[in-house]
Amino acid sequence: MDWYEVESEGPGTKMLFPMAWSLLPLVAGALRFINNPGLLATSLLALGIMISCGAVYIGSQKVPGLIDMMVLNVSPFCAFILFFQPPALAQISIAIIVWTVNYRAAATLSLHSGSMWRCEWDPNIPLPHINGAVYFQKRWAARPLMRIDGVILKGVRDGDKILLECPVQVHFSL
Repeated sequence: MDWYEVESEGPGTKMLFPMAWSLLPLVAGALRFINNPGLLATSLLALGIMISCGAVYIGSQKVPGLIDMMVLNVSPFCAFILFFQPPALAQISIAIIVWTVNYRAAATLSLHSGSMWRCEWDPNIPLPHINGAVYFQKRWAARPLMRIDGVILKGVRDGDKILLECPVQVHFSL
């Protein structure tokens, strides 16, 4: 099984623009609470949370399997909770905490850019058994297939080629 290295576009640049713009409504909502607390300030905080969630979603589509769905679910639930109008300090705290969670998820996703390792694979052959691997799928599919010590091995198509792709070389025998 011959692995070869390919350069891949990471999610970092695609997440940068929405993460930066998510700060504008977040700061505007926090400042609005100082002058005139109300539904507009809450809406701005919720908008800032959801824009940062959108940035993490974009990144999670580029590097599937790295961020758990629970991390993505925190933002909509907390944005919804803000509309129950808890005290202003609680709303600002919730928004900052959720934005920080999204920022850390985006930072984690940004680390996985650069080169990937690929090898050609026959889709009729089942994936080999590897001790300690968590299998998402036993046969090849164009999605994450298994996790080996925190590293995701996924199936990809490149034109007419059917490949396995991983951020590191994986050695296993058939």
